[in-house]
Amino acid sequence: MRAISLSRSSLLRRVRYCLPAALAIAFLSSGCGSRGDAVKVAHIYDPLSGPSMKANVDWLSEVIEAYVQEHPATKISLEQIKWDEIDAKLLTDYRAGAAHDLVWTSPQWMPKHFYTGDLLDLAPLLNWDANEVADFSWNPVWSKCREGETQIGIPTGAHTRLVCFRRDMFADAGLDPDNPPETLEALVDAALKLTRDADGDGEPDVWGLGVYCGRSRGTIELAFAPILWHLGGELWDPSTRKATFASPAGVQTAQFLYDLIHKHKVCPAWCATGTYDDAILKPFLAGKLAMGWGWGSYWIEVLEQEGWIQGLFPPTRDGKPVKADVFITPTGPQAQFTNAWTLSVHALSKRPEQAADLLDFIARPERLAAFPDAGLPARRATWERPEYETRFWQTWRLAAEKGRPMPATRYYNELADGVAAAIQRIILEGAPIEETLKQAEDEYNARLAGT
Repeated sequence: MRAISLSRSSLLRRVRYCLPAALAIAFLSSGCGSRGDAVKVAHIYDPLSGPSMKANVDWLSEVIEAYVQEHPATKISLEQIKWDEIDAKLLTDYRAGAAHDLVWTSPQWMPKHFYTGDLLDLAPLLNWDANEVADFSWNPVWSKCREGETQIGIPTGAHTRLVCFRRDMFADAGLDPDNPPETLEALVDAALKLTRDADGDGEPDVWGLGVYCGRSRGTIELAFAPILWHLGGELWDPSTRKATFASPAGVQTAQFLYDLIHKHKVCPAWCATGTYDDAILKPFLAGKLAMGWGWGSYWIEVLEQEGWIQGLFPPTRDGKPVKADVFITPTGPQAQFTNAWTLSVHALSKRPEQAADLLDFIARPERLAAFPDAGLPARRATWERPEYETRFWQTWRLAAEKGRPMPATRYYNELADGVAAAIQRIILEGAPIEETLKQAEDEYNARLAGT
């Protein structure tokens, strides 16, 4: 067998040709693949999963490259983990004694992370002053990562939701696009006017409103919880650690969602099937929905790409809505579910100071501002820039400030699954509302109450 000898530059070319950019940098900066003395970074971005994922990989590559240039003695190794499995893997690895250093985490899992103790307190590691803390702590995600004085996660952005609507459809229906609905009653009235059956076949070609009620945790986050909060209810009681979603407010919430489809007939039944993207994003872009409830901040870029907004992504002083626009959720609290990816340091880290230093480097304003998956700015100071002064962006800022996290139960997935399954039965099978919710609540509490 002929020996092969490659120079470092030749190796670099081959690695970059064969591997995603971020992995190439990790491979070289960690001593040609040696992970033993490298800072291990666990992230969620698969460059083969589409343009948005690749954009995040490219951003991460640039950040790591910049950090290594400032710290040439530091070696960094990247590990990509599936986005919906990373928290579970961190917990499992902690129990198995497998170490990570800097890790991507999710707010919904923070109660379980606190309970398990697999993430380190960042306050003594970062040693941020009061101004730096205040720049992040406005974000609802900050409090979800905190118990007492212990902080185990730093928000990288803010993902929130509101209602996106078609300005042209509003005008055609005699509605003022500059004065969108401010109450649920006004929302239903507008949806009735916007629902249109142009060919008279009994099936609207444009539905007034889309609200996702599928069999996933998106149902509890995007539809059920915001209306439940409006009616004064809660999903879970932190004092008793019991589910409470089958309260009278919960019954009214389920009735409201049912009525949108079966009584008012302004929301299509297919919103209770498939994925969140299939129920809201795709039909809205196809002109089948006049309003999309629970429109995520991660979909702003799509509106710019379609030409439905101009100069708003990235933000500019002259940005404006054209065909599409947004308004805050028309409930009393005006609150939608707000979350973001967070950065943490694993409790088994062999180099926690270096991991925290890298976290601090990533959290600098200029880097988070360029993070594709940030959604909305994590730092308050960023919102003060002139390009964020437009009405469009100030509406998003208000939505983020009004936003709420999911309840602090370490069995959140079980809670969300129970609600989604109950709503599915109610909407698609006509199951009795009160009994169905009570059955789901009792099943959760029988297994998990008090834990």
